[in-house]
Amino acid sequence: MRQKLVVAILGALILGAFASLSFFSSPVSATMRLRIEDLTNGGVGAVITDNGPGDINPAVGALTFNNGVGSFIVNVTTGLSKPLIGGVSDLGQIDLNSVNVLTSEPGTLRLTLEDTGYLAGPGSTLHVLGTVGGTLNAPAGSTITVQSWANGENLIPALGPDQPVGGIGPIGGTPPGSVPAWTAPFVSGPGAFASTSSGDFNNGTDDTFSLFAQVSINFTGAGMVSFDENQQVVPEPASLLLLGAGMAGIGLLAGRKRQRRNS
Repeated sequence: MRQKLVVAILGALILGAFASLSFFSSPVSATMRLRIEDLTNGGVGAVITDNGPGDINPAVGALTFNNGVGSFIVNVTTGLSKPLIGGVSDLGQIDLNSVNVLTSEPGTLRLTLEDTGYLAGPGSTLHVLGTVGGTLNAPAGSTITVQSWANGENLIPALGPDQPVGGIGPIGGTPPGSVPAWTAPFVSGPGAFASTSSGDFNNGTDDTFSLFAQVSINFTGAGMVSFDENQQVVPEPASLLLLGAGMAGIGLLAGRKRQRRNS
């Protein structure tokens, strides 16, 4: 009788865990936005929404920009989000990558990618993981600075209205409650670079969260940068450990029951 009660309790825990995981798929949407700006030359930039003017990629969930911005030649910069990536082994993710950004003079380029409406169970404790890698070919003193955030209230910075390359207004600040993947922004000088970091956040009373990332490259002279920054959200690790322990416990009890039958 006691074994049956234990099995029933473990079964209920596992069914509850799977029920909570059912909240973790993301719907199809075109809410991803990208802002690219040259901070050196009086504030010149562009703001593009997925499938909007300036996006040369027709797929929903993929936003590609290819144009000059101030003193920079932005050959290919791509943002990826739902439904193309995320929602299978994680709760959602965004990816910001630039294949080849060139400049012939000193200056600072800033890129911001954001998306909203990722689904999770209300009040869930979630884990945001940020990774970045790439190469900065530039003179000494040049730097790349990377940070990404998750926001359990589905808030994002105000990027301004969509616009082609031209004079651009100020960007909004980081919304309250945003949790960074890196405790302090990751900063690297010239050469190859890579970093991984993570943080925990609570999804609050709503069932949606947002993701946004920002990369700033400061060139002290002519140079080039290529990078890929990715962030993904998964259930808080302790929840997965509980699920695994429950399944292991059921397997152990079933094994003991078979041994008793055989004896």
